[in-house]
Amino acid sequence: MKFRPVERGRAWRSPVKSRRPAGELDSRLGRISVVRGPLGGGAERWEFVLDRSEILSVDGMGTPGYAARRQVRGGVDVSLLGVKGSVTGRRTLGPRGRFVRMQAGETVFVARTRFPRGRVVDSSGAELAEFTGPDWRFRAPEPRVVAFAALIVAADLEVTLTSPLLELF
Repeated sequence: MKFRPVERGRAWRSPVKSRRPAGELDSRLGRISVVRGPLGGGAERWEFVLDRSEILSVDGMGTPGYAARRQVRGGVDVSLLGVKGSVTGRRTLGPRGRFVRMQAGETVFVARTRFPRGRVVDSSGAELAEFTGPDWRFRAPEPRVVAFAALIVAADLEVTLTSPLLELF
């Protein structure tokens, strides 16, 4: 799943001043469009649209990269197919403490890395997807799991799943 921002470089990582298309991802379900808009106080609303239907909206997200990771650490409100929830994440030195988690109603997805790849599991521990960088393989691609993956890729949350020591080298 490769993310293609509309604007390159610093423009993509800068706060938006008005609602506008920000990029696209190609998934097994089709092309997902990402729309970003300001909420105030540096926070943004991100919408993930598949076939002209919003599958995921995220309120309170920071700009892609570090700001998004910082917001997710404190928790961000989401709406997954109309069901309210949140996304949280943590990055620690130990591998067991690194994750990105989305909960919306009864739906729970958790992304973690186990060398050499990352995995997404549900609340029962069933594996739904695995990934290595931009390469995602879904067991059965369905909109909720694909939307979660799209959020991780577009907001650059994969870094949350890696060791902070890697930034030293």
